[in-house]
Amino acid sequence: MADSHLSGSVGIYNSSTPTTSAWNITGSGPWLLAFMLTVIILMTICGNTLLIALVFAHRSLRCTSNCFLVSLFLSDLMVALVVMPPAMLNVLCGAWVLWPAFCPIWLCFDVMCCSASILNLCVISLDRYIFIISPLRYKQRMTPPRALLLVGAAWGLAALASFLPIEMKWHSLGHWSGHSSVPGVSSSNTSSYSDTLYPESYFQLSPSGGLSFQCRLRVTLPFALVASVLTFFLPSSAICFTYCRILLAARRQAKRVAALSHPPHPHPSLGEPSRPPSPGVAAGQAQQDGDDCSHQDPPVSQNVPLSVNSERRLAHRQGRRALKASLTLGVLLGLFFSAWLPFFITNMAQAVCECVPSALFDAITWLGYCNSTMNPIIYPLFMRDFKRALGRLLPCCFSRSIRRPSPALSLSLRNSGDPNLASSPPSPLASDPTHPPATAT
Repeated sequence: MADSHLSGSVGIYNSSTPTTSAWNITGSGPWLLAFMLTVIILMTICGNTLLIALVFAHRSLRCTSNCFLVSLFLSDLMVALVVMPPAMLNVLCGAWVLWPAFCPIWLCFDVMCCSASILNLCVISLDRYIFIISPLRYKQRMTPPRALLLVGAAWGLAALASFLPIEMKWHSLGHWSGHSSVPGVSSSNTSSYSDTLYPESYFQLSPSGGLSFQCRLRVTLPFALVASVLTFFLPSSAICFTYCRILLAARRQAKRVAALSHPPHPHPSLGEPSRPPSPGVAAGQAQQDGDDCSHQDPPVSQNVPLSVNSERRLAHRQGRRALKASLTLGVLLGLFFSAWLPFFITNMAQAVCECVPSALFDAITWLGYCNSTMNPIIYPLFMRDFKRALGRLLPCCFSRSIRRPSPALSLSLRNSGDPNLASSPPSPLASDPTHPPATAT
């Protein structure tokens, strides 16, 4: 991410000065490192491009909730296309080897794309939280204009946190005075680089004595604190809050269904409302109140009698789904914080003491980049609609997911006329934290 010391070097003033890897690796190490970083970039590009194409190619995936996923995949794709390749050159060459004027532009896109990815994750969690607290009114509350407004707000905040402060040089107040002060280098040697465009923090003496152009964004502690709070700590707090509420809701649903495995009557039904709706009314209600992204499971009549064994099987299935929801939340939150928390902590520490080695900072930064690689893998992993769409494209990899039938009793709050009726126990993963409006596996 750009508000870090991303060591790179593009213009070596002394052409005889060799460029070396910023990580000081020798032998076959640079080739292995180049291969690993290239694989990460290609995986990020292919994964996000594939999922964006799936959403636009399959009508079943073109829904309001997937608008947030497309925005997430787009931000991650921009990370792979715009941010990662120059960052890889920084690591491999130890110098910014591209056009010097592109450095501040790249830094702006670095901050914007990574911040947009994090903020899109926050918007996705907010969308799922709205679905949990108000499933029957989800379509009325999360309309396409409101969804686009949330997406625009995420990108707008990311742009404000990147282009505005970097172009206005708010990030470096107190770091430089506008005049070159590279020790041992006369002003004539730096005349080809304007001080107003490339402040001194972008220059660094190489070990061999030459002056190399280091594309770094040195930030002051106030800027690091404000940027970190706006683009990480506040969004991550919102993500934790919403996902914890989703997890609690899934557990409550599992307990509600488990209570049905001990009915008071020998041959109970799933409940009988005072005025049981006809199958046609139930289907209409599902179409009206549910999200239009997926209606794969047929609506089940609420007055169909089930045996005790059937109810126990249902309770067991719901318990497994609650466990799956818990594991999914753990994976999502664990990977998110593992990827970005070290970066923001290190970034603030670097603003205080400037004592973090460049190689360590680069490694931590690439750890954050890898979150853009994992997002298109994890988020659709538990979405049946995405897996079915992928199965049509890659039948050899997803044949089991396609052939497996939907659960016989996959009830959810979306196809229930009354969310409080015990006769229609919601599936814990009907509001699956990975994609509430879609049909969960």
